[in-house]
Amino acid sequence: MLEFVALCTAGLEQAPCIELKQLGYKIQKTTSGHIHFRAELRDTAILNMKLKSADRILIHVGSFEARSFNQLYDGTFSLNWKELISKRANLKVHKVKIRNSNLSATGAVASVVKKAIYTKISPETSDQQKIEYPIHIYIKNNIVSLMIDTTGKYALSRRGYRTKTSRAPLRETIAAALIIVSHWKNETLLIDPFCGSGTIPIEAALIASDALSVKRTFVSQNWPILQREWKHVAKELSGHQIDRIVAIGYDKDCSVIKTARENARRAEVSKNILFECRRFEELQPLKDHVHVVTNPPFGVRLDEGDAKFYRSLSKIFTTFPKANVCVITPRPNLEKLLKHRAKRKFRFQNSGLWTWCYIFKE
Repeated sequence: MLEFVALCTAGLEQAPCIELKQLGYKIQKTTSGHIHFRAELRDTAILNMKLKSADRILIHVGSFEARSFNQLYDGTFSLNWKELISKRANLKVHKVKIRNSNLSATGAVASVVKKAIYTKISPETSDQQKIEYPIHIYIKNNIVSLMIDTTGKYALSRRGYRTKTSRAPLRETIAAALIIVSHWKNETLLIDPFCGSGTIPIEAALIASDALSVKRTFVSQNWPILQREWKHVAKELSGHQIDRIVAIGYDKDCSVIKTARENARRAEVSKNILFECRRFEELQPLKDHVHVVTNPPFGVRLDEGDAKFYRSLSKIFTTFPKANVCVITPRPNLEKLLKHRAKRKFRFQNSGLWTWCYIFKE
């Protein structure tokens, strides 16, 4: 068993925790944007392909105290790199994050860590193609944590179905996380009245079909120790097909609805989503029990026009009177604007901006 770390959006840690528990993994600890858990090395492929709300999957190789570069070298060298890394390794330090520690020069830290790992694995000098291993280095209060990124250059949010987006697209993993933390049950119709390029409905359809990320590549697919497992998982696992409509997306911009349909087609879930060009104010009341998750348009400054929009947004409770409603906004006073008290609310990071998630009628 190894210690893995799932990276996610700060504030949305609950979502990957829910997913990991559903897959049978036990959470060890959770910090801001990091979920630590135990898994087998062979689970690497499943974790990358199945998790919808995580951004990356890292292997935590080890931690140690280091107040000098000598200690950094010795601590790095002491870890068991040989079990994970090929002698044909091409080490690339993708991230160095240091807080409140004696060591502060990120470039020097990266060089010392790479040197120690190369020395430990005794790399081959042949002309064979090198195998990439991305390294993440975290140092906090003089405690060094070294990790290997199994995901690679592109985060798990890069599903591959979005070639065009609306003006302010929601990252795919954030959309999935909001659906998960709002406790959507996929037998209930999900509605997004401000769907833009369709990310929330598409992610709902992908969750409902348990679709895998089989259309993209991951850096660990090339690791000799995992090549057989990756081929096995990609061949054997597949999402089950569903024929029913699981989500509806509305937007007043007909051109962006066209983009949403194109994105759904690329994600192979177009038969599971209905997209309609319709203004929010024109939606007729729906008495069925539904689940609403939406990212309404907003301005950076709360001017009178913006405040008027949010007051009109309260119509969501009469349009969908039997709905659980999840709304995200940077507004800390949404409850006052809507004149409704949320059952639950919390903040998360959305493109560097602290954003509030309000869940009503849960």
